[in-house]
Amino acid sequence: MSESPRSRIAFGVVLLLSLVALTACGNTSVPAETTTEQTVVEPAMSADETDAPPPSAEGSVASVYADPVFEVRITEDVVYAQGLSHESPNSEAAVEMDLLLDVYEPVRSDDVTMPAVVMIHGGGFTGGSKQTRWIEDMAPWFASRGWVVYSVDYRVTGDLGTIPADYPAVPEGANRKQADQWRALYPACRDAKAAIRWVHATADEYSIEPDHIAVIGGSAGSVLAVTLGASDEGDCTDEVSVEEDPTLLTTNLDQSSEVATVIDHWGGTAILTALELMDGIDRFDSTDAPVSIVHGTEDPTVLFAEAETIRAEYERTGVTYEWNPLVGRGHGVWEATIDGQSLTESAADFIIETQSLQVD
Repeated sequence: MSESPRSRIAFGVVLLLSLVALTACGNTSVPAETTTEQTVVEPAMSADETDAPPPSAEGSVASVYADPVFEVRITEDVVYAQGLSHESPNSEAAVEMDLLLDVYEPVRSDDVTMPAVVMIHGGGFTGGSKQTRWIEDMAPWFASRGWVVYSVDYRVTGDLGTIPADYPAVPEGANRKQADQWRALYPACRDAKAAIRWVHATADEYSIEPDHIAVIGGSAGSVLAVTLGASDEGDCTDEVSVEEDPTLLTTNLDQSSEVATVIDHWGGTAILTALELMDGIDRFDSTDAPVSIVHGTEDPTVLFAEAETIRAEYERTGVTYEWNPLVGRGHGVWEATIDGQSLTESAADFIIETQSLQVD
């Protein structure tokens, strides 16, 4: 039986107070001028581009492949939107900062529409990078098999992003770091939503099918991924006006922020808790994206009870989910396996199953 919304809110506040940042891999600060760089990753198994594999015979999306087939082109520091960075929380003194992502594309000569994966790094909402190790390993794996992959940066505590006037107060008992994390949840969510809308807006440019967008997160990135799968269209967007934050106009407001599949690695419900505290509406419902829940039973950073909460909500709504407890494991265990598969292979299988992709 699912716990009540009030119980979940109370637990979510306790979770937030226990949240600690992972060691950040890289720097999320944005330079005054950003650059775009092209590199190519060779596949483990090469293929003659003149004999490019055919698209799937079923539907409008191309097949993906069990083995690496394509070389991978990486484009770094693509601007997907802007956001405000305040001098102090919600101060009038603020600057506009570019929000960046990297793109990993299969190099292919055929004209097909491909599925997409959006990857979101962790870092406790205090740091982290779109070029963190697990993404640099996982993104080429997917791209070499026929997915277009995006790795997203978002504003964290030091960026002091805009928060709504009616955003819930910092939980009682929070220290300075925890208070900063609480305030960082909203702008991080706003940016993740903006990134998905950008992916929808540029679907033709990158030859992707917007009905086949999966999102994969780790830790704080999975808090965002779970939020993308369960939240409503206007969440983390409509609570702040364009007058309060003119950079909203850069976020493709006419596009959808819908995703088709969520892969949750040791994530939680903190943002959904904050949204529910604002309006009393439970975001979990039958329209949510299917989720694969991967979580260590001995996780000291994001408690295993968070995974159990997500599972209970999906059981209540009847939406497809996969339950992958990592018995005896802790936080950020990317080397873990599930039934003999790597976490990457397990994620790919769940995406293929939930999106009915053809595998060649």
